[in-house]
Amino acid sequence: MAQPSVPLFKVFMAESAHAALRPVLESGQLGAGRQVAAFESLLAAWLGASDTVALGDASGALTLALYLSGVRPGDEVITSPLACAATASPIANLFARPVWCDIDPMTGMPDADNISGLISKKTRAILLYHWSGDVADTGGVAALARQRGIKLVEDASEALGAEWQGHRLGGVADFTVYSFYATKHITTGEGAALLAADPQMAKTARHLRRFGIDPAKFRLPNGDLNPAFDIPLAGFNFPMNEIAAALGLEQMHHADMIVARHRANGQYYDAALAGITGLRLLKRRKDSVSGFWTYSLLAERRDDLIRKLHSCGIGAQRLHLRNDGYSCFGNGVRQLPGVAEFDAHNLSIPCGWWVGEEERKRVIECLRSGW
Repeated sequence: MAQPSVPLFKVFMAESAHAALRPVLESGQLGAGRQVAAFESLLAAWLGASDTVALGDASGALTLALYLSGVRPGDEVITSPLACAATASPIANLFARPVWCDIDPMTGMPDADNISGLISKKTRAILLYHWSGDVADTGGVAALARQRGIKLVEDASEALGAEWQGHRLGGVADFTVYSFYATKHITTGEGAALLAADPQMAKTARHLRRFGIDPAKFRLPNGDLNPAFDIPLAGFNFPMNEIAAALGLEQMHHADMIVARHRANGQYYDAALAGITGLRLLKRRKDSVSGFWTYSLLAERRDDLIRKLHSCGIGAQRLHLRNDGYSCFGNGVRQLPGVAEFDAHNLSIPCGWWVGEEERKRVIECLRSGW
């Protein structure tokens, strides 16, 4: 099938990235080093966070966050089945069990009420997914997690630039993960960042991202391996490399523009799509601002509408499939009425930085003409 002229996803790449990558490629150091540290510092400042830990991909970051939350084999993690498979897979990778919760069918996300009755003695964490850049019930779920003595992990992979109570996501949950996969607001090719509310947890995450090694003590001043160094806790292999970090540094110079364009397009759609027969617009929290990774809505006869949009050269698709339908998670599709309703109608249309005035008018005209 030919690529749509208004794609649903498009990689942003600054022209300056080409020149920035050359000295890194010629440096002889491609593993984590100065570029990674600089990217972590710049990203933390942009997010308003005290620290960020750069990692190789979002699924690895979530695995690390859940592990630091105490998730071990046989434990349970409560999460919505409506998310990317990269969100639920870390639960299984730690040999824990996802406990699927229902959602509000007008947001695509759970709230504290959906979750509270599912907490058991085996529950170690809640994994809260921010759908398409919209913001979930962060405050309510965080309060519930604190009350019940369990950890909250936010998957903000699609929500760069999203805000809760005037602040970018991170710091309310015990852990927050951002993704820099190719299709995200900014990209490092593949990459992620982990934010931890507890500074000690961020320090531990830095060691665990590379086999549990403390780089400051692993080698002697002459560069030889330090025979006195111990690895008290075996870690993973989730580091970001210098190439990805250099790319991320160049992307960060454009982050404000990219987020602003996504947000402006989302707000335009909010006004322009209201009242169109066959469409329902999602509810968004008054205490939050969406990152509008895509513009997500609910459509009657969704497959017909997707065909109509494609015929107009406009990318569109259901954003994610239900994870409880994948046999790798083993416990089968649950009877979750909110999930079923949302899953039957969710649709995403282009909302990114590449969608200008002409493109979004084309989208609106196509939708208004019916399907």
